[in-house]
Amino acid sequence: MSAGMTPYEFVRQVYYMQEKVLLDFWPSDDKYKEVIVEANLVLQELQNAEDWTWLRDRLELGPCTAPFGQIPEFHLPEWVYKVSTLNHDSVKLYRMHPHCHCSHPMHMWYEDGHYSLGDYIQVPIASAGDNQWRKELQFDINGRIHVPDRKLRAAVIGDVLTFNRQLTPNEAHRIAVVDVQRRIRQLHVCDDFCKGADGNAVDYTLNSDGSWKNPCARIEDRVFTEIPDPNYVVIATAARHAEGSPPAQARIQTLVDASQKILSAMRQNDASATDSDYLEWDVPGYIEIV
Repeated sequence: MSAGMTPYEFVRQVYYMQEKVLLDFWPSDDKYKEVIVEANLVLQELQNAEDWTWLRDRLELGPCTAPFGQIPEFHLPEWVYKVSTLNHDSVKLYRMHPHCHCSHPMHMWYEDGHYSLGDYIQVPIASAGDNQWRKELQFDINGRIHVPDRKLRAAVIGDVLTFNRQLTPNEAHRIAVVDVQRRIRQLHVCDDFCKGADGNAVDYTLNSDGSWKNPCARIEDRVFTEIPDPNYVVIATAARHAEGSPPAQARIQTLVDASQKILSAMRQNDASATDSDYLEWDVPGYIEIV
């Protein structure tokens, strides 16, 4: 995790990368707001670039209970961007302990030990179309021809996670847990309705110590703390913002190249986080050549 930066520091760095001068803008200035809007667009692109491990989190969906004849459905919370679909990702159905009556808050099931980490069913995540398609096997284990494939699969339709069929009794008395991608928080853009920390009108006049008298209460203390290299957001935002500055037109390609190098480095480091800890190999024996 990075130390991040304050929004004010971020705006100053963007203008320095773009114009090579140090400028001061307050959050109420239009020039300040333009940079924040461009940064939010960069964050949206970064969110969609790939399944970042630094945005990965575990979500406890809850017990797999549903009325008779219905399939369990779980609505994903707003902070979830998408269900993670890296290699071997799946919905895990953990067996609940016999004494659990599912009356505890969602975040307490694991902490209170109401399900067993070692006893779970892995449900693969399929596409929405695959989830609706009635699959048939050519042969089952007993040799019967063209039998339905009743393997349990999960699918995400909109913001709802569901399954392809009703759950069996062995599958139903379990807690559903899935790995997800957190949504990157967007930066606050001040408007005429913002209030200061004391509830009164915003006031960006300076105190004797150089601090703002009554800044907007919604301005973040530090941003980009979850991003491994915040310089990517700084340089990528400067590249986008330079398109509207005639003196900075010549720097656009330089900024784009620099931001792409940082993005490539972040991708490489993120990929190395999932590398195997050791390599396996076999010692070859004698090979007969005929």
